[in-house]
Amino acid sequence: MSQTTHATPKQTRMAAVQAAIGKTKMTTAKLWNPWPQLLDDDVVIKKLEVAAGGGNVPEIIPDGQQFSDLKPVRLPAIGREAGLGGPVTQVTFAEAREKIKGKYVATGRANYRGLASANCTLFACCVIGMLADQPKLLGSGVKVELINFRDTTGGAGHAYVVVGRDEGDVGNIKTYGSDCFFIDQWYARHKSGTPGVQGVKDAVPGESPNPFWDFDFYAFMSDETSPVVKLTFTSDELSKLGL
Repeated sequence: MSQTTHATPKQTRMAAVQAAIGKTKMTTAKLWNPWPQLLDDDVVIKKLEVAAGGGNVPEIIPDGQQFSDLKPVRLPAIGREAGLGGPVTQVTFAEAREKIKGKYVATGRANYRGLASANCTLFACCVIGMLADQPKLLGSGVKVELINFRDTTGGAGHAYVVVGRDEGDVGNIKTYGSDCFFIDQWYARHKSGTPGVQGVKDAVPGESPNPFWDFDFYAFMSDETSPVVKLTFTSDELSKLGL
């Protein structure tokens, strides 16, 4: 979509994000965990799939998780991840959350340009890192969320990025609002033609023609899933994290 004076702010953001993805190796990165049921007929899974490699995503502390929710066995690992010099405690939990959140964004910043292979979790991390590294893509005051399916039909969970979602039931895409769009480059790597190959996906059909509307993706998002918001940022916050 060309950016014209008639484009809405969301259309401008979608076009800018898609163009930015196109300048990275996320468009050619291999998949550690392709789902055969998502592949276009002419995409050969053996050419797309590769053994899991490096660049593992740091552990996160999901939004809403409290210290009392943690199992004791996880306390040392979270402390190490946050660089606390010992297990995380109730006193240091808020500090650990912020440090780990920053480390997550730093991993995305460091990997998005040259990503060679990934699973959906690392793709989502890299997308968030790109948005942090290039704040002009979204502008100011835009909500960015890392969302996970807890379970999916035929899969073992899935991570992706949602931009500009209205407040409401995350399990009902119809409530996401007219300013919302998805970024799912992992899904796009299963596809060979437009609009599938584009990582940016509109949350609503909008006016035709809409190059970012992908009905198959919409159906995939709606198919017996249980999405959970893992991390929430604003575009302004992202620009300051992971530096």
